[in-house]
Amino acid sequence: MVSRPGFDAVLDAVRRAFTDGDGTPVATTVHPLGPAEVAAVLGDHVAVAVTDGAVLADLVPGREVTGAIAVAAEGGKRGALVHATGPAGVLPAAVATAIEAATADLARTVRRLRSEAVVLDALHSIGRELTAQLDIDRIVQDATDAATKATGAGFGAFFYNLVDEFGESYTLYTISGVPKEAFARFPMPRNTAVFAPTFDGLGTMRSPDITKDPRFGKSAPHHGMPEGHLPVCSYLAVSAISPTSGEVLGGFFFGHPEPDRFTARHEYLAEGIAGYTAIALDNARLYERERTLATELSRSMLPVAPPTPGLDVVTRYLPAATGSKVGGDWFDVIRLPSGGTAFVIGDVVGHGVTAATVMGQVRTAVRSYALLELPPSEVLRNVSELITGLFGESFVTCFYAIHQPSDGTLRYANAGHLPAVLIRPGEAPEQIGEALAQPLGVGSAFPQRTTGFLPGTDLVLYTDGLVESRTRDLTLGVEWLLAGIPGLLTAADLGTAWNKLVEELTGGRHDDDIALIHVRHRGEDAP
Repeated sequence: MVSRPGFDAVLDAVRRAFTDGDGTPVATTVHPLGPAEVAAVLGDHVAVAVTDGAVLADLVPGREVTGAIAVAAEGGKRGALVHATGPAGVLPAAVATAIEAATADLARTVRRLRSEAVVLDALHSIGRELTAQLDIDRIVQDATDAATKATGAGFGAFFYNLVDEFGESYTLYTISGVPKEAFARFPMPRNTAVFAPTFDGLGTMRSPDITKDPRFGKSAPHHGMPEGHLPVCSYLAVSAISPTSGEVLGGFFFGHPEPDRFTARHEYLAEGIAGYTAIALDNARLYERERTLATELSRSMLPVAPPTPGLDVVTRYLPAATGSKVGGDWFDVIRLPSGGTAFVIGDVVGHGVTAATVMGQVRTAVRSYALLELPPSEVLRNVSELITGLFGESFVTCFYAIHQPSDGTLRYANAGHLPAVLIRPGEAPEQIGEALAQPLGVGSAFPQRTTGFLPGTDLVLYTDGLVESRTRDLTLGVEWLLAGIPGLLTAADLGTAWNKLVEELTGGRHDDDIALIHVRHRGEDAP
C-alpha cells in the first residue's frame, strides 16, 4: 500500500508545477494560511487556484501575483498559498484540479470525520447534562427531548418504571415533539410482539415501515395503532438498561409518519442517549434512596413536642427540598423533673444517613444530660466530650435553653449555633447567644447566660436551612427572618403563619434541612 505524501511533499509538487513558457521552473513563494483563511479561500476543497485579485492582494499585499494555488493540510486547520510573480506557462487551475481529484477520497474522509466529531461532541454534551442531574422527572424529560431532536423523529416517548413507598412498581412516561395530551387517552403500551424487544432489553428495533413488520397488528384489541393514534410509519425503539444491575429501566420509542426516516446514525445517537439516561437514572435512584432513608431516619428520631403548661410551642422539621443536605438537623422539647422545660435546636455538620445517625446519638445524649437537671453549660460540655470520643473530628452546633417558670427566667448556652431570637412585648426582635462558644466536638467551655422570660415573651430557635442557601447570603436571610417575625405575633394561627413565612423565606426550594421551635409564653395555667 502506497502511503500518502505529507503536506510538505504536496507543497513541493505544487511548486514544481509552476514553469515558464519553455517549461523552466519559476521561483515561487509559500505563504502560510491560518484556519480562518483556509476556510475563506478553500472552503471544503483540498486545493484551489486563486484568481481573485482582491483576495490575492489581501493575502500577499504589495506584490503582483501571476499564479497562485491554495492548498489545505489534512483536517483543514492550516494551509498554504503557493504563488509566483514571474511568467507561469502551466495554468495553476489545472494543477489544482489534479490535486483535488487525487485527494477526493481524503477530502471525503475528512468531511466524514468532522461530521462524526460533531455528532460525538453533541452526544457527550447531552451525556454530561443528563448525568449531572439528580431529579428523575427532569432527567427523563430532557433525555426524551434530546433524543427526539437528535433522531429527527416526528415524536418521541420514554416509558420508565418507578417503585412507590410500598414496593409497588408503576409506569410513567414523557412525550416530546407533540403535546402530552395526544396520548392522554391511550393505555400504557403492553409487552406485545412489537414492544417486547424494548421492554425486555433484547436490542434496538428499527423499521422503515412498522406497519409492514410481521409482528405488527397481532395483538387485540387494537390490532395495530389504536384509533386516533398519531400516524407512525418509521419506527425506532431503544432500551435504557442499568449498567450496574442490568435492569431495564425504560424504553425510548420514536415515530415518524413518513417511511425510512431513521438511519444507522439515528440509531447510534438514540442508543448513546439511552445509555447516558440509564446512568443518570441509576445515580438519581441511588440518591433518592439514600435521601429517603436519611429523611425517614431523621423523622423517626424527632419528638412530638409535649404539652407544656403556660407555653404554646410550634415545631417544624422540613427535609431539604432540593440537593442532598438532608439528615443532620434536629429539635427537642424536654419536660424536666423540676417543672422546667428544655428547648434544643442543633445541626450535625454533614448530610445523609451518616449525619442522621450521628444526630440521633447526639440528641439522645443531650436529652439524657438534660433529664439530670444539669445547667446548659454542663449539658453542652458533657455532650462535647462524648462527641469527641465517639466521632473524632465530627462537630455539631447546638443551642440549649431552659425555661424555669418558678423564677421566670431563660438560661441558655450556645455551641456554635445561630443565635436565638427573643421577642419581648412591645420590643423589636433581639438575637441572643450569638458566638458564645465553638461547636460541640470542638469546644470545651460553653458560657451560660440568663435572661427574663415572662408572659407575653416569644422565643424562636432555628437552623441555617431557614435563612441560608446557595443563592441567599446568611446575613440577608437572618434580616428577612427578623423582619418577618413581628407578623407572626399577630397571626390567629401560629403554625399556619410559620408555614407561610418558611415559604416566603425559601421559595419552597430550600437546599438544606430546616428545623425550628417557636415558644410563646402565654402565662396561663403556669405553675
